[in-house]
Amino acid sequence: MACRVMMSAGPGVAAGPSMVQQPASVRFSTSSVEFAGSRTGGAMMPMHLVNPPCSLAFVYGTLKQGFSNHWLIEDVVGAGHAQFIGVAKTKQMYPLVCGPFQVPFLLNMPNSGLQVKGELYAVDQSALELLDELEGVTKGHYERRPVVLTGLQSLEVDCAPSSEILAEAYFAHPTLQRGLSSAPHIPAYTKKETVNYVYRKDRPKNRTFLEHVNNWINAQGPLSYIHI
Repeated sequence: MACRVMMSAGPGVAAGPSMVQQPASVRFSTSSVEFAGSRTGGAMMPMHLVNPPCSLAFVYGTLKQGFSNHWLIEDVVGAGHAQFIGVAKTKQMYPLVCGPFQVPFLLNMPNSGLQVKGELYAVDQSALELLDELEGVTKGHYERRPVVLTGLQSLEVDCAPSSEILAEAYFAHPTLQRGLSSAPHIPAYTKKETVNYVYRKDRPKNRTFLEHVNNWINAQGPLSYIHI
């Protein structure tokens, strides 16, 4: 049963620039999210945002609960600019890899890799701008793109596991993804992957993050797809 997303940002609030506008059965308003295609015929989830939500953000790496950059999610949730919806996975398979410093990257290579697991948040424009800044969107680190999710698990929403949700996720910038694709593909970024994670403050300051990524790519040698 389809459960695609339509964003209604409300008067004076613009949706994210890369959001795909399609007919949907998940409807946003300033006060609630309605899953019109759910098993119960329409489960309502109260929204507690100071502004209307403009996007659903799917986070799969360090922004997840218990990981190094979740502080930003905690800040925007605490300020009323975001709300946790549940956990889900990508409908299509994508390569999820770890690059330099064990930083995770989702690659826009559909049907290659695995279904990727992550967390889903409703966010307003203010939260989205902060996420864009953290992910280095203007610096060529990541790009925010639409992604279809399935298997939503939520204590607030009764939605069939087969339902589809249109959200947005941060994919590696197109200039990086080919070089990153030689790394092992993982279904989820877990504590195992963070054993050798290097926090931003502890990384060498003699290069930009983009230079570190490109140096890491150049050190990998010939490209080869590795699945685990």
